[in-house]
Amino acid sequence: MAVRLLGIDPGLRHTGWGIIDVAGNRLTHVADGAVHSDANCSLAERLVQIHDALSAVLEQYRPDEAAVEETFVNANAVSTLKLGQARAVALLVPALAGLAVAEYANNMVKKAVVGQGRAEKAQVQTMVRMMLPGCQIGSPDAADALAVAICHAHHRSSWAMWRKGEAKAVSLSRPGRGKGPAEGGEGEGLWAAAPPSQAKRYPTPQETERARILRRDSTEVEKLLWQKLRNAQLGAKFRRQEPIFGFTVDFVSHDCRLIIELDGGQHAEQTAAHDARRTKLLEQAGFRLLRFWNNDVADNLDGVLTAIKARIDETPVLRRPAATDSPSPGPAGHPLPGRERDLEDERA
Repeated sequence: MAVRLLGIDPGLRHTGWGIIDVAGNRLTHVADGAVHSDANCSLAERLVQIHDALSAVLEQYRPDEAAVEETFVNANAVSTLKLGQARAVALLVPALAGLAVAEYANNMVKKAVVGQGRAEKAQVQTMVRMMLPGCQIGSPDAADALAVAICHAHHRSSWAMWRKGEAKAVSLSRPGRGKGPAEGGEGEGLWAAAPPSQAKRYPTPQETERARILRRDSTEVEKLLWQKLRNAQLGAKFRRQEPIFGFTVDFVSHDCRLIIELDGGQHAEQTAAHDARRTKLLEQAGFRLLRFWNNDVADNLDGVLTAIKARIDETPVLRRPAATDSPSPGPAGHPLPGRERDLEDERA
């Protein structure tokens, strides 16, 4: 059954909106447009205009969920405050209609659509048209709103986990075990206490396909670092663009429980809350995170590798199953696809 998503790119002068249907890994364009407020009116009247226009969009298209882009903080405090007030309306309208509302930073939206967080607007518009064949985008604001909706389509599963985690402590039990006892003792059964082969939920087909696309379209910086991480050159086996808990992490060593992210958590201030939730979830599952700027890798690769090597040496590498070991069961009794991924990375 298709889920209808509303994306909103808030602005006081122009607020873009876009609606897509999501069925499995298929995205379908439904509608898009922009709300324009009258600059000759007072601020209060302009906010009412945005409210009424967005309310009409919800009434006409009946979306199931909404996503709003986070405010970009700039040097002009007055402009930032006005944008924040418009964004508040963009959050309020779907919330009043009973919709769950997600929020995404600008660079996260760009990375979900283009593959990197510093893409130009023209690149975003081009990728939106490619991902939604046949759509005729009405304006740049509408294109940005559709990009927000696409980003939400990619991150809905992890976002749902965050919402549960904010309401109550999340039990990270191993797949299929509920809140039963962990191996070797009683308790909540945290994934952190499970063997590496069980310490993640199985990715959805959409997440697997998204990871495959990101591996294929790796940035030059990602390729540069991957050349040094592949084939266990630093003493631990890494994989690249791996789906974990709905996220696609840049590099991960399950042996050392180490994740390496490029540009993660170091962009703008508005990404702090997102990265805090993401980091908390991964750390609860026993992972450690290292984050670097892209220019750290480009300008000081040796320093980055030294930091990674030091973190690897802090933890003994967990024993990988020998060739004679029985493969860990995957969904419905199928073996985990780890060896297939290893072969793919060796060919890359």
